[in-house]
Amino acid sequence: METLRKHALMLAAFVWGVAEATLFFFVPDVLLSYIGVRQGPRAAAKASVIAAIGAATGGIIMYLWSQSDPFAARQAVEAVPAISSDMINRAHDAMRGDWFGATFFGPLTSTPYKVFAILAPQNGVPIWSFALASIIARLPRFLGVGMGSALIAGYLRRRKLQERTIMGILAGCWIAFYLLFFSLMPS
Repeated sequence: METLRKHALMLAAFVWGVAEATLFFFVPDVLLSYIGVRQGPRAAAKASVIAAIGAATGGIIMYLWSQSDPFAARQAVEAVPAISSDMINRAHDAMRGDWFGATFFGPLTSTPYKVFAILAPQNGVPIWSFALASIIARLPRFLGVGMGSALIAGYLRRRKLQERTIMGILAGCWIAFYLLFFSLMPS
């Protein structure tokens, strides 16, 4: 039963990576941090790689959609919470100068990856280059969150905190993150 649950979590990491790269707006880091806390750093690292591959898959989906119907793809992405037309325009300008740098550092400006995926075709980025860059751009953050959560949970366990308390802290951190995120981002 435990093996089945581990496989289900890895599948969920892939699906969440795909979903967030398309139109879902909660980052896979939520699940990756849960995996890190519950299963440790090795499982978190594996799930991070799987989620990054899922994100690249979702990025390819968005790329292909934008390639065939850029207006519809952009409209759909603009309808996602916390994404604005101005954000997309700024990302487009950044991609014209350095598409890889914009894709890699974009999340530091709170610009979702899906924005870069729909802009890549219009900026002449080859699909397979974008897919590879997607994994490179997403993996460091995924690893940091998943493995960092595992290390923090290990520290808290050594301090004799109960598992229920650790999970409560994790949930509280994500709730606080999204309350702050949605209060600061465009609607």
